[in-house]
Amino acid sequence: MPRKARLFGARRMSKEQYEKVLPPLRDALLAAQKRLTDEKSCALAVIVTGVPTAGRSEIVNEFLEWLDPKRIRVHALEKLRQTARGWPAMWRYWNALPARGEMAFFFMGWYEDLTQLALRGPARERRHYTRIAERIRQFESMLLRDRVRILKIHLTVGEKVQKERIHKLRADKLTRWRVTREERWLARHHDKVAKVARGTIAATSRPGAEWHLVDGTDPQSRVFAAGRLLLDTLENGFAARTPSTKVAKHSMHRHGRIDFSSSHPGERLDDDHYDEELERLRGRFALLTRRGRFRKHGAVLAFEGVDAAGKGGAIRRLTSALDARQYNVVPVSAPTPEESSYPYLWRFWRHIPQRGEIAIFDRSWYGRVLVERVRGFASVPDWQRAYDEINEFERQLAEHGLVVHKFWLQVGKEEQLKRFHERDRDPLKRYKVDPEDWKNRRFYDDYQQAAREMIQRTGTDDGPWTIVEADDKKYARLKVLRTVCEAIERKLE
Repeated sequence: MPRKARLFGARRMSKEQYEKVLPPLRDALLAAQKRLTDEKSCALAVIVTGVPTAGRSEIVNEFLEWLDPKRIRVHALEKLRQTARGWPAMWRYWNALPARGEMAFFFMGWYEDLTQLALRGPARERRHYTRIAERIRQFESMLLRDRVRILKIHLTVGEKVQKERIHKLRADKLTRWRVTREERWLARHHDKVAKVARGTIAATSRPGAEWHLVDGTDPQSRVFAAGRLLLDTLENGFAARTPSTKVAKHSMHRHGRIDFSSSHPGERLDDDHYDEELERLRGRFALLTRRGRFRKHGAVLAFEGVDAAGKGGAIRRLTSALDARQYNVVPVSAPTPEESSYPYLWRFWRHIPQRGEIAIFDRSWYGRVLVERVRGFASVPDWQRAYDEINEFERQLAEHGLVVHKFWLQVGKEEQLKRFHERDRDPLKRYKVDPEDWKNRRFYDDYQQAAREMIQRTGTDDGPWTIVEADDKKYARLKVLRTVCEAIERKLE
């Protein structure tokens, strides 16, 4: 047993003791939940794992009776698995996260894949164990920094007690249904299950996300022990500061190596050549997305650039080649109050496509290291840690088989000004330029510096960047289409 995983609830509790200590605990938990709801200072995610008959359901049911259930969500392993087929592994958990002021209980939660792989995974797949554990550690670190407190409880009982409970449940027709085939298998392999649990706890227990072992032998002791852990986590969450993040320093002169030219070296395209090439590339794109193999993949395309860079026009040339049922364009602006109550990447995970579909982001998760950085909307530690979090996010999408490609549309400062004035003169396009765009223009050079650093630190094999010389709109649109086609072809091959 790992040294940090303390065992709670091992001491038996008489009925008199239980009835004496229970009311104050329930009152304290209800008061803590009310404070959580009122202050909205954090959220709470509770992971409940354990061996069969150790009391997982009983503990969660007790909490639901003690607390206000309107601010609690319960997520069962089977339900999450059934609704998440076709999406990356962590998608279902991001979508189930509680908002600040709420709490959620997860049966197994994001430990499902890790446990199943260790218990029953093919030998050739077990090399992925380390990667899944790494993914969990990074996920929990991100949650902690975004003010989601984590309580992880693992319930355990001895093999003899487990067999007696299973036998008793199966002997009664009214309770036989409670013992599933999966639980019978786990009970038959009690020692192996315990060994896997010890390995999982050792690999994923860390400050702020420690594992707590609860002895499930005595029903009253386990409930009281779990209740105390829940109360302590809530009270510590109110007092805790967001963990600091150590960020490596990067010298800014390195970013100058990126070519940010806004003009392409060739001649401007005439209308006939442009129309012909546009039609050819749209046909190529459409055929690629209709291939049977594409249904096993999908794509996530992100468009960034200064205002009036032509992102919308480039996106429309892409979508005009597609069946409207196959893609989703996600316009990204400042987060809403609801979005701000969740971890930063939550609102982007919600729009990740399942296999065979395409999501196109008109601005994206890079806002944290662009507008939020330049305009001071995010603290320095928050935007600095975002580079690694974004790389991990895109890595997970690529591991699922999605094509991930990002475009930076570059226009010169004079060309941007020219487009602003053209839009102001056209009543049908005037809505495209607002006071915020003019304000952002004052930060043009700062955006260029931030974009260089962004591209250098997040341009990976899993999510490469393409810089598009966008002073010439026609050239930019063709380059985007051509690049997307080439990226999909590489994936399909």
